[in-house]
Amino acid sequence: MIQSVDRSLIILEYLKQHPKGLGVTEIANLLGVAKSTAHRLIMTLEEHGYVKQMEETSVYRLGLKFLEMSNIVVDQLNVVELAHPIMEKISKQTDKISHLVMLDDFQVIYIDKVETPSAVRIYSQLGRRAPIYCTGVGKAIAAYFDEAQLKRYLSENSFHKFTKNTYTEEKEFKQELERIRSNGYSVDNEEHEEGIRCVAVPIFDHLNRVNYSVSITGTSVQMTDQRIQEYLPLLKESAKEISSLLGSAQ
Repeated sequence: MIQSVDRSLIILEYLKQHPKGLGVTEIANLLGVAKSTAHRLIMTLEEHGYVKQMEETSVYRLGLKFLEMSNIVVDQLNVVELAHPIMEKISKQTDKISHLVMLDDFQVIYIDKVETPSAVRIYSQLGRRAPIYCTGVGKAIAAYFDEAQLKRYLSENSFHKFTKNTYTEEKEFKQELERIRSNGYSVDNEEHEEGIRCVAVPIFDHLNRVNYSVSITGTSVQMTDQRIQEYLPLLKESAKEISSLLGSAQ
């Protein structure tokens, strides 16, 4: 198994070095394996979109899967790099934790976090996944789902009650999303974790899609309704700044 993975990766390296493509025989010779072995490996790579056979010449080249993956990686790296200084400003001015998340497979992933020395420690590790329907950052993104996305999300996900404040009915969740679109921000009112509140704002990219959001998080004692309203101008302006850096005209 490990040998097959190793050989597959070597094939991809060879194809990277030969942009015009390579035939099965050439790949087999470069690997030092039987043509049948090379063909089997290439078929697996082609099945998953990592290589593509050219109809005119029958040679193989790198597939579009790499374009898709590179776009995702670049987007992640860019948004973290661009947003981090702005998040530092948010945390410095509020003395609270700021988070940056991205949408992935109808969940949110925490991709950056800025803390301050006096901020209350909250369990929110980078790379951690969280539900959409009961987090401020998730709802800030879901509010901008198109009709098809929302329908698919609701059909593929069920609502589990984490706290007494968690939305568990589709109707009230939809109403919440409408409020978020109208107000331009979302609030997690101890819906995911008891004692924790956050306010989140969507981030728009160059196509005005919302795949990211940024938030300010603290305890329910710290994050009163009044304090959230005080933080909102800074958070909205910060999200707008990040969106602008990503090419949005919002």
